[in-house]
Amino acid sequence: MSTHGIRAVALAASLALAGCLGPGTPEEQLKSIEVLQAKNLPLTDKQKTGLEGHIARGREALAAGNKELAGEAFGAALAILEIAEDTALFNKAD
Repeated sequence: MSTHGIRAVALAASLALAGCLGPGTPEEQLKSIEVLQAKNLPLTDKQKTGLEGHIARGREALAAGNKELAGEAFGAALAILEIAEDTALFNKAD
């Protein structure tokens, strides 16, 4: 398997586990987002824009009492941060 193939499999496994084992409530998701943001992970401009948008939508939905929408938005933000964290770890290992 090529390096890119191994990387793709590792990323897919990581995202699958994150979905199963990640924070449950929107409030827990937001705390996890804040912890990951504190790591100052390298993000592309596209990731930064997406992350900011998802967090803003999640906060708005949470303030309005829509926990389902907040959870979806925060879940998308977490996915971006988890990819950035995995990429940083992978690049560090090289």
